[in-house]
Amino acid sequence: MNRPGSRALVSLLTALVALGPVSVSLYVPSMPALAAEFRATPALVQQSFTIFVIGFAVAQLVYGPLADRFGRRPVLIGGLILYIAASLACALSTSIDEFLIARLVQGLGACVGPVVVRAIVRDRFERADAVRAFAFIGTAIALAPALGPLIGGFLEVWFGWQSAFLFLVGYGLLMTALVLARLEETVPQRDPSATDPARLIRNYASLLSNARYLGYLAPITFCFGGLFAYNAAAPFLFIDRLGLSPDRFGMLAIFTVSTYATGSWLAGRLEGRLSIRRTAIMGLAAAGLATALMLLLAGELSLARVIGPMMLFVFGFGLLMPACTAAALHPFPRIAGSASAMMGFLQMGVGAAGSLILSRVYDGTALSLALVMAMLAALGATGFLFLAPSAAAEDAAAGEG
Repeated sequence: MNRPGSRALVSLLTALVALGPVSVSLYVPSMPALAAEFRATPALVQQSFTIFVIGFAVAQLVYGPLADRFGRRPVLIGGLILYIAASLACALSTSIDEFLIARLVQGLGACVGPVVVRAIVRDRFERADAVRAFAFIGTAIALAPALGPLIGGFLEVWFGWQSAFLFLVGYGLLMTALVLARLEETVPQRDPSATDPARLIRNYASLLSNARYLGYLAPITFCFGGLFAYNAAAPFLFIDRLGLSPDRFGMLAIFTVSTYATGSWLAGRLEGRLSIRRTAIMGLAAAGLATALMLLLAGELSLARVIGPMMLFVFGFGLLMPACTAAALHPFPRIAGSASAMMGFLQMGVGAAGSLILSRVYDGTALSLALVMAMLAALGATGFLFLAPSAAAEDAAAGEG
């Protein structure tokens, strides 16, 4: 992990993982402008967020097995080409219906980054190094939602909403060039039967019946849903209700990115000092306290009453992501692509559900957001506490790894 080649690889993987989060967050400051442009309701524009996540979730079930059969590199290139075409279609949309279709296809392409990257990390790193790699890659999940609204806010003010999607076209082209020039194939042995339907069903069924796998997925999946609910509500709370300009709204992400990055960094530092279970409990405690604070403060809308609890929430999420991701994937070296795909499918599926529920119950106040986030955090904690290994079993597994 300390070798220059490993650092260069992880840096490229981080940029590829950011493809999904930046595609979600870059256009967030433009959502009110999109509603005006297409003469659509806020709820319908929020669905462009949800439909992207649905495409992102479903396609992972395809990319994972394809990466196990044909290799990581060709699958990455194919997904990136689809992403570039869909991003251009978003920029050229003339109606809300065209835009929603383009966003769906964009999600189908964007998910190739995270799902293949997780498999590459599993290919290249042992468990302890994988936790550190995922901690570093976790900065993509922090920086992209922060830099996305920040850059998107300025693009909206200076050039209009189309410029956000043209920016994504350029990002996709850059990633394609770097993969072609810098990324070597990492799959240890291609599996010709990886895309066999019967084999796929067996693999996914075995994952969904594995309590350890589901236990580690529960907290990062449901907290991911809470984060998506916030992303769907924030532009309407802060731009429409509080009157912030899109560029000032984008700057708010600086507060949350700093605490997510701190949590992710701390997770890497705690590897080898605390068990993954104890690290995860710390993250869940932070997320639970954050939702409780948001509920208590939801009576009056202000920046501090929403951003303050969100900083604590994403700190907890930053602790959870690296440790739980590495622990969930570790037992599945032969089907790392499929295990990564199912992980991404469940995360993004719950993310889509979180944003969809928020769009249905949103009433112009922070209370609806707080309720959705509290519900999702509680589900994540319950799944982890009932399904993940005990502290003693986790310590024993760490010693074997």
